[in-house]
Amino acid sequence: MTTTLSAAELAERYQRGWSDHDGDAVAACFADDGTYVDPSLPGPLPRTAIAGYVNGLVSAFPDLVLTVEDQVSEGSRVYFSWRLQGTNSGVLPGLPAPTQRRCDVPGVDLIEVGPDGITRVVGYFDQKGFFEQLGLRVDVVPG
Repeated sequence: MTTTLSAAELAERYQRGWSDHDGDAVAACFADDGTYVDPSLPGPLPRTAIAGYVNGLVSAFPDLVLTVEDQVSEGSRVYFSWRLQGTNSGVLPGLPAPTQRRCDVPGVDLIEVGPDGITRVVGYFDQKGFFEQLGLRVDVVPG
């Protein structure tokens, strides 16, 4: 797939997929060899796993809202700050049951775009703060 969209337009389509709770739309923004990673993952996800990741998060937070707060485009790169809000009323992998608590998590995504779509998204957010908002105890063990 060769895209005629600018990096900013592709980033907006990516953001809209998250807002629409549409994992397939998010994944469709990526090049075949594109990857997504954030602090909750052990490593980068390939394009083929991105829809499942988005859909899993939306299942855990059915009222999930992604709000883009600021965005800067620089050539083939887009940087945007966001706020993710929602209630954990569905199963979140690794937890025994939904916490029924709300979270309000700020973060930043760095997006790199190539001729075939997004080649890489690196997301940053406070994972410890996220789990604490859900009422979960977080122990930090020195490495």
